[in-house]
Amino acid sequence: MIRSAAVMQQALPGRQSETDAIVDLLEDARRGHSRALVLRGPAGIGKSALLEWTAQLFTAAATARVFHVRGIESEVELPYAALHMLFGGWTAEIDSLPRAQAGALHAALGSPEKDAPVSTASRDRLLVGLGVLALLSGIPESGPLLCIVDDAQWLDEASAAALSFAARRLGTEGIIMLFAVRDHENSHIGSDLPELRLAPLTREDARELLLERAPKLQAATLHRVIDVADGNPLALIELCTLVSDSDEVDFAGDDPVLAPGPVSDRIEKTFGDRIRALPEETRPILLTAAAEEAGGLTTLAAAAKELGCSLAGLEAAEQARLIDVSGNVVVFRHPLIRRVMYRQAPLVRRLATHQALARVLTSDEYADRRAWHLAAGTAGTSAEVSAALESAADRAQKLGAYRTSAVAYERAASFATEDRARARLLTSSAQAMLVTGRLDTAQRLAARSMLLSSDSRARAESAVVRAQVEFARSSISDACRTLLDAAAPLVRSHPQVAQTMLAAVFRWLIYAPDPVMIKMAEPVADTIAAELGSEASVQLTAGKHAALVSAGHLDAAAPLVRALAPLSKRPIQTDSTEDELADIMLLLVVEDARKALPRALELLRSCREKGMTGLLPEVLYRVALAQLCLGAFRQSKAAAAEALAVADAIGSPLVAMRLFEVLAVHAAVTGDEQECRDLSNRCAASTGEHDEPQYTAYALCTLDMGYGRYESAISRTEIGTGPFHGLLYLRLAPNHIEAAMRLGRRSEAAERLTHYLQWASALADNPAVTAVAYRCRALVADDNDAKDLWLAAIEFHGKEERPFEYARTLLLYGEWLRHMRRRTDARESLRSALARFEQLGAHPWADRTRMGLRACGVTVFGGNGNVVTPVELTAQEATVTRLAVEGLADREIAVRLFLSPRTVAYHLSNSYRKLGVSSRMGLTQVIAQGVRRDGLA
Repeated sequence: MIRSAAVMQQALPGRQSETDAIVDLLEDARRGHSRALVLRGPAGIGKSALLEWTAQLFTAAATARVFHVRGIESEVELPYAALHMLFGGWTAEIDSLPRAQAGALHAALGSPEKDAPVSTASRDRLLVGLGVLALLSGIPESGPLLCIVDDAQWLDEASAAALSFAARRLGTEGIIMLFAVRDHENSHIGSDLPELRLAPLTREDARELLLERAPKLQAATLHRVIDVADGNPLALIELCTLVSDSDEVDFAGDDPVLAPGPVSDRIEKTFGDRIRALPEETRPILLTAAAEEAGGLTTLAAAAKELGCSLAGLEAAEQARLIDVSGNVVVFRHPLIRRVMYRQAPLVRRLATHQALARVLTSDEYADRRAWHLAAGTAGTSAEVSAALESAADRAQKLGAYRTSAVAYERAASFATEDRARARLLTSSAQAMLVTGRLDTAQRLAARSMLLSSDSRARAESAVVRAQVEFARSSISDACRTLLDAAAPLVRSHPQVAQTMLAAVFRWLIYAPDPVMIKMAEPVADTIAAELGSEASVQLTAGKHAALVSAGHLDAAAPLVRALAPLSKRPIQTDSTEDELADIMLLLVVEDARKALPRALELLRSCREKGMTGLLPEVLYRVALAQLCLGAFRQSKAAAAEALAVADAIGSPLVAMRLFEVLAVHAAVTGDEQECRDLSNRCAASTGEHDEPQYTAYALCTLDMGYGRYESAISRTEIGTGPFHGLLYLRLAPNHIEAAMRLGRRSEAAERLTHYLQWASALADNPAVTAVAYRCRALVADDNDAKDLWLAAIEFHGKEERPFEYARTLLLYGEWLRHMRRRTDARESLRSALARFEQLGAHPWADRTRMGLRACGVTVFGGNGNVVTPVELTAQEATVTRLAVEGLADREIAVRLFLSPRTVAYHLSNSYRKLGVSSRMGLTQVIAQGVRRDGLA
């Protein structure tokens, strides 16, 4: 067990439950399990003392290792400052990581990189977080590891994101991560991590602590100190020190230290009194240390020379137990001391101190520090300060530290000397805030920018931010109107900009059709197309027609297909990912998965190669959707699972919602009713209250069709709960037609068929759509006319086989043949259908097919007559296993799924045990045999 008698004897008064909880964590680490915990409480409650006790306990184990980093308030706007303190000297270890992770970490830490990857990798914070996870997980080879992060409320946002990411993805590495966070302070540490709140000490525990510090303290004084400290350990210690050092505290009177109010105010008052008691020559150098907390003695000495003071003044502060000089750095004994020292200094002195620090921090290495010192040392506007802050913001943005860059851009705007510059910087700040998900702040900044903007182009950039905020809040009509109003003045002067804005309007209207908004946008789009020419406005024109179809204008289907013809032939735009994503989605709108899939796979390859991890959910979603359309169910499910893992890691709820829909369709096809409904509920929950439950209608309808619940299936196709959605209406049409015919409602089926045939006619070059159209016609036709229609459906399925739809056609054709008393032919068709359904794992459909075969006199016992014992793999085990079967190494799987290699190995070992194999080759053989096993089918 990880226990030390010496350390355990130093147990902290009143912290038995907390120390027991930490001992349990450390025992977990010794057994190879990883955990993360956030210690939370007010200033002085004992978080740092508990961390120190933990470190001593941990290092008592000979093989354990401890890493420690502390957030520094003055560095909160310096990207990756905390990571630099933690991993600054780890060049060799970083070089051993996968290339994209190594490049991202080198860029984040400002270190030279060998064989640097494409620069976009360095901008992807996910790669930095994954690199941190890989670095930490690579350490515990011979024992557990403890990573302590004190004062985490003052971590810079980029470091906090990377460390939080690693903490959330811990698995079986033997790592413990402890964060200490002060109450009522903004913190970038993930709120989803487990927390342990430190409560005030009881009177008995406070008494024990005081008697340990001052055993001769008089009883009356002891009780008064306990009353005043209110269970705060730091207050107890400082008041005890005050009583021991001074006879001036009147515990029976009205001493300000004892005045009613928050305990932290009393602590600050005691620190303030001790600072004011320092010699005059000490305060200037102590203020300099407070202003540049991480600065070494060399920096402080240079600034002191500018200010006319010296390092010698620090001696008195050391003697007063306010600071320690550790190595080359001045460390305040408690962050409150630094804060009190800085706040009580006169404004003129603070300005002069920051200006002096800015003058001595001339190296490029300190460019960001210099910029912030210039800002803190300048009153009023200054073009120089504004430019320095803008450069700092640009650097932060290149590193993916968007919140930091947003703050720097906004601060730069406050120093700008012209309204045009202020507007531009505020827009940049709003754009960066939008990336972080801070919608209210982004909207406020964009509104301020618009008030300062004098030209339509600048106002349009602000409008884009406002529109994106409205879209994220599901106010899609408002978002479209905002973009449309901003684009209209640019049609003649900046048609390319206007086209980009209108294309976004139509993309949104495809998913949330609004006939009024489409009618307003159409003439603007036509004018832009006339300005740019048809070739340059292909995406805009196609988007317009797709929005019209979505709004129920089926006469726009043929123009949509014609508009997409040149788009599908042009080379893949891997250097213009937003345009390529839009192109692929438009191809999927017209069900042209044959052309969409290779483009999506090539874009996926490019994003992986360039380390553009943030785009992976959107790209993988398109891959999964195209594969689903083509009937490649296993590959589609794997792509969706990977996309969901990335979306969860980066917080992309809108993409996650669409992925739930894809996975719900998989569950529906395989007949997993509970999973399908759970995914549908998660999808509905993620859309928010303003969205209608249309996204999973197809999955639930398909589920009902598989189990023969035709009335319920038809109710799913009647999408009357929200705005009419033409694309969803068309997607549901084949199910509606079949269900209506099975219920004997021919006229209802015929009406729906008329609409679907109009769509299928426009997509006549798509064999799969044509095949389904012939199937629907055969269902509605009289028996005398149906034969040729069934044969035509089967012929077109043969030109582009989509297994699930082909199997459905064969099932229905077999049932029709049996109805026509052609049992021999029916058996052949049903057997073909059964083989396809079994291969897909479409269990309810296979069961229906077996019923048809039995009705034809064929004895059927089950899938190929084999008895298979289900094997329950967890979702993570199933995903890891699929990727292993595809030939990926543990490290490659770890990169894909944002796990550590050790956790991947752990999941694989579980899969080996459950599947009864001992190697990757065994896994491959299990899959190659086509054995139906839960989680892999």
